[in-house]
Amino acid sequence: MLFRVAVSFVCLATLAVHAEFLPVHGKRASDICYDEYGCFTTAKPFGGTLQRPFSLLPDRPDVIRTKFYLYTRATRKNRIEISRSTALDPWSASKPTKICVHGFVDSMNTPWWMDMKNALLDAEDVNVILVDWSKGNGFPYTKATANTQVVGAEIALLINYMIQNHGAKAADFHVIGHSLGSHVSGYVGKRVVELGRITGLDPAGPYFEDTDPAVRLDPTDALFVDVIHTDGAHNLLLGLGTLQRMGHVDFYPNGGFDQPRCSKTPGKILNLILQLGTMNVEGFLVTSVCSHLAAVYFFTDSIRNECPYVGYSCSNFDDFNSGKCSLQCDGKTHQCNRMGYWTSPTGGKGDLYLKTQDANAFPYCINHYQITLQSGSDYAQTRGVVTVTLVGTLQTVSVTFDDGDTTFTRNSVVTRFIPLTVNIGEVKQVDVDFKKKANLLTTLLYSPSWKFTKATVLDADSQQSRTFCASNSIDATDSKVRLASC
Repeated sequence: MLFRVAVSFVCLATLAVHAEFLPVHGKRASDICYDEYGCFTTAKPFGGTLQRPFSLLPDRPDVIRTKFYLYTRATRKNRIEISRSTALDPWSASKPTKICVHGFVDSMNTPWWMDMKNALLDAEDVNVILVDWSKGNGFPYTKATANTQVVGAEIALLINYMIQNHGAKAADFHVIGHSLGSHVSGYVGKRVVELGRITGLDPAGPYFEDTDPAVRLDPTDALFVDVIHTDGAHNLLLGLGTLQRMGHVDFYPNGGFDQPRCSKTPGKILNLILQLGTMNVEGFLVTSVCSHLAAVYFFTDSIRNECPYVGYSCSNFDDFNSGKCSLQCDGKTHQCNRMGYWTSPTGGKGDLYLKTQDANAFPYCINHYQITLQSGSDYAQTRGVVTVTLVGTLQTVSVTFDDGDTTFTRNSVVTRFIPLTVNIGEVKQVDVDFKKKANLLTTLLYSPSWKFTKATVLDADSQQSRTFCASNSIDATDSKVRLASC
């Protein structure tokens, strides 16, 4: 089994690497129809394009054998298979329905989907339907991409049946898809009028990135589409996701690729070889696909509502990470929204950025702070290491505000983004420590002492800001100043 998975992974990577350079041949397109499922084609935009130089027709529905497993609070330990030809009990039209769809070479028997199912049922009294299409999501990848259309049609038929025959409302359905499952969700939305919500968890990039909206997940596929990108590295670097915007709001934790403590390209290849040797399928998915799966972990953790997971608007992740973008949300220029299950349809839209802790170990959340220091020195300029200590009601932490690379000038205002791995509570006091870098150049050009007169601390996740003022400014080398609330 793992050899099949490994071959699929290598072939997918090879195809992705060479797709940009392959000529698009004028092979005659094929079409096929499957009764109520509709007709499918390899013609443009589903094939014969730069993004899809080779394409296949999807398998028959009876080959893919899509299964629907229902869970409710009363039956959370015992899955009940449902379909349009069987009774739907204990599914209830009066409750919201969450439909989860896995991706390439995955199934609904893996721990991460069981965790998500349980988290959903713990959070709300809902219907949870796990969609298993593991008979049609394997090698070759091009066949799996084609089969997503049939799976999407199958889910849409079930939803429309529930609406037309059991009084359900389209707005009450929320389809959550990972990887290829994200695009399956898009096909669902294309067939269900005013579908409530789609959440795309690291939508698959190869064969979908830069394609026509009819081929991939798109904001028009539901009343609200939110997307989390975690493995959007270029295909040449074996990124399995995409950085392309596909929703009303797209979140890019840690930039949307190479998640913390996950393997980058060389590590992915090494893990692939190691797991192939031990025939460990789940190990392959957890290690080689660590960044790709991170979106699932983040989303499941967000359901528990223990971390805010707030994303902030910025032109790019580098600017966000270096503190160039304001984290003060105003709903206009500076937008924010919560990533994951509790994302608000009325919150910030567009590209939103945030940071997390390691993507392969709980907990994941980061507390986002923004600190601004105002200088009030009589000297012209200086450079040095600036350490800020935040004294909170829960904990006290010290962080490096600047490591000596910034030139502080008279009356300058410098802002930094400070990610914290712990909740420090309400900040009550700020200590600033300045140490000038000692070398010949700094001795000649920069002042040995410096005054910081004011600090503003923004707890961005709660949007609480407080200003602290100095009663005595720094006026000696290697000294500290204590700033109190003012």
